[in-house]
Amino acid sequence: MRVTTNEQLLARRAKIVRWTSLIGLVVLGGGLVASFSEEYYYAALPALVLGFVLANISAYNANRYVKEPRSDQALEKALRGFDNTHHLFNFTAPVPHVLLTPSKIYALTVKGQDGQIWKEGERWRRNFSLRRILLFFNDESLGNPTREAHGNANQLNKDLAEVIDEGLPPAVPIIVFTNPDVQLEGTESSLSGDGEDVPVVRGKELKKYLRSQPRGTPLDKEMRKGLVEFLQGQAR
Repeated sequence: MRVTTNEQLLARRAKIVRWTSLIGLVVLGGGLVASFSEEYYYAALPALVLGFVLANISAYNANRYVKEPRSDQALEKALRGFDNTHHLFNFTAPVPHVLLTPSKIYALTVKGQDGQIWKEGERWRRNFSLRRILLFFNDESLGNPTREAHGNANQLNKDLAEVIDEGLPPAVPIIVFTNPDVQLEGTESSLSGDGEDVPVVRGKELKKYLRSQPRGTPLDKEMRKGLVEFLQGQAR
């Protein structure tokens, strides 16, 4: 399998994590010290708020682009064994992860949360745990994976339509939970593709799921070439 990853973006995000973490600690420390002084008491709250914001920025970037295994690393491991007609693009396309197969385009929405996660209708929920409170800054919010996956696929389709006129199959959204300690419930209907649901799979199940899908009509050679150029960021 071919893999293209935006290493420059990862390096930039790692630098953001280092600086926002350092500055955030300094600002939070300064705010804490100021809170004990009557002279600087009113400067303490803005400093604490700014430190909190910087800590969130640092945690967001660390979870997505620094903490290993990163989403791109987890996907590469999950898809290992496919031949070179499969091409995984990480952080180079309009959406974070795209898999190009001989006949299809997949927009992969990766989630790294652990614990019990379940889906009730259109809502997603995650079990409460003391560990999540203790690791507040290091734990990314689950959000609504279905909505996020549809958004990724729609964005990719919109951008692709601007460079490839016709004959292009629409991007297929898939939600991939990569943490080996995740327990999923209520996602069976999503896997079967009922209604507007998006397929939901664990990382270890992704390759098997993709192989179970109908092959479809192979992409034209020139179209595939244009897709690769676009998804690598060369045609934008």
